[in-house]
Amino acid sequence: MTSPATRTGVAPGASPGDTLARALLDTGSVLRAGTGRLRVAPTSPVSAARLPAFQSLLDRLSRALGLPGPELVATSEGLTAPELAVGRRLAVGNTEGAGRPGDTAAAGNAVVPELDDRAVAETAHRARTAFPGPPLVLTARDGTPLRCWAAGPPDAPAVAVVGACGMPVGLTVNWLAALSTRYRVVTWESRGLFATGEGAGPGGPVDHSVEAQSEDLLAVLDGFGIARAHALGLCGGVVVALAAAARSERIDSLSLWHGDWELGDAAPKTTHQRDMESLLAMAARGPKQAAGLHRILTRPSTLDGLRPDLAHYLVHPYTTAELLYRYGQLNGTLMTTDCRKLLTARQPALVVTSDQDTTAHPAGSVHVARHLPAAELRVLPTGDHLGAFDARPHLVTLAEEFLRSVTDHPRKDT
Repeated sequence: MTSPATRTGVAPGASPGDTLARALLDTGSVLRAGTGRLRVAPTSPVSAARLPAFQSLLDRLSRALGLPGPELVATSEGLTAPELAVGRRLAVGNTEGAGRPGDTAAAGNAVVPELDDRAVAETAHRARTAFPGPPLVLTARDGTPLRCWAAGPPDAPAVAVVGACGMPVGLTVNWLAALSTRYRVVTWESRGLFATGEGAGPGGPVDHSVEAQSEDLLAVLDGFGIARAHALGLCGGVVVALAAAARSERIDSLSLWHGDWELGDAAPKTTHQRDMESLLAMAARGPKQAAGLHRILTRPSTLDGLRPDLAHYLVHPYTTAELLYRYGQLNGTLMTTDCRKLLTARQPALVVTSDQDTTAHPAGSVHVARHLPAAELRVLPTGDHLGAFDARPHLVTLAEEFLRSVTDHPRKDT
């Protein structure tokens, strides 16, 4: 149900062309983040004579996918963290398992997949239509365009997955795949941080308030014709979900997973939370400060603490100085909003954390569960913060048990 094939979008044994096309699409948020061409290096030795053929394949697939193709360079020397993360995901030069982080090919075995124009078009089509499919651009209530997805039976109870601020949809796709067998699942990417048109770049500045971000949840429901929904929030998405529930009864239940909460002196924070708050506050001060931080945060060493299979998602907000500035505003707002004022929401809620979460302090979730009027708490014995995004079977079972308890009959879209 939540195998790696779900996140990569390719089945084991897929052709190198299909795997490379899906990897290009999976890194599309970073490829479209700036105005210049992203550089990538092969992950296995590729002779100088074969580089042009690989470049041609990348260009042809990228054009068919509607993406700005990366520039293939001989070595990784001088590449930034986002460039390295994308290169590792593309895995150019691998002969087996191309596009899967950690797979390598023996020196001299890099073979360029041979695809004629028809094969390129068919390969790109398969990649675009692989789960979760292409986004639908909906309009937020203040006019901001949002990249959105929906999956599952239209007449089933609805679940809105609220991911971590600034993260591409790929980070939550396992939750979409797992829940969409029984529920109508919708999600979106954070306002103002993703290219929504044909070109590159994230468009104009946007309102970064918690109110605006929580209104986006309701706008997504409007766009897909959903009257009421369960909101499943992850990391900083819990703040957006809870804020939406506090302002609208259309959110009729909640599950809040490994929440990143600001609760004043009521709950401690981890070192990571405190460091991120400081970093985002500095980035949000202005474009000049963000540019200085960007030069530091895009050093290759940034990848040292990141899961290789998720790094190309996690570095997205750091791809350009402008993105970092906006991320500082959007996520900085979520991380510093005192959530104690939102603990009046009376909807049934499941609050989940783990004693092993060193990213978002579990004490915050414990406090939230104790003070929400209709909440139950689950402190899991194992599981770190990023593991919550994997939607492994025991987590999906927990989520579905709670969903069944609060959705006693299907609600048709209106």
